[in-house]
Amino acid sequence: MMRDMHPMLRKFKSWFGRTAPASVLQFSTQPVTLQGITYQLKKAAEPDVPEMLAVERRIYAGRQPWDARAFHSELRRYDKALYLNAYQNGHLVAYIGTWFTPREAHVTNLAVDPDWQQRGLGRFLLETMIERARAAGTPRVTLEVRVDNMPAIALYHSVGFRDGAIKPNYYIADQMDARNMILDLPAEKESD
Repeated sequence: MMRDMHPMLRKFKSWFGRTAPASVLQFSTQPVTLQGITYQLKKAAEPDVPEMLAVERRIYAGRQPWDARAFHSELRRYDKALYLNAYQNGHLVAYIGTWFTPREAHVTNLAVDPDWQQRGLGRFLLETMIERARAAGTPRVTLEVRVDNMPAIALYHSVGFRDGAIKPNYYIADQMDARNMILDLPAEKESD
């Protein structure tokens, strides 16, 4: 029964059957230079999952909010999910995942290896997905963030997200609450 589901699963379940425009999900590997450092940005694939899990373990002191099964499931959602990985000298240092639907783009995961934080990677990846949502005509971008993750909340506020509702016990492993955050993307005005 839908009301007995965990809030995160309920939200994802409501999106089944909706597909994103194919163009928003296509991505070609490209170099990106931020603060004088060049990264390779590429679309994530299932063979990348062990590296993605290693980044999560480094961020969360050995724990992983997502397991391998969750990542594999996400990367198989060819009709709505786009995950991008940032590599530096062949090592995965950051990634972002987003679901695109006609109603919203939902950032499912954003992670930057602790040794690579404060270099603009998180902001760049987030802004990349926001621009894809805008290009697809999606009216908003949403995400959830742990209520105690003040650096992430500050980043989201700095790019225009506003606070939404608190979701109690959203993070199952430690029963931590999440804050929903929303960025409205105004429709572009047609020129005369």
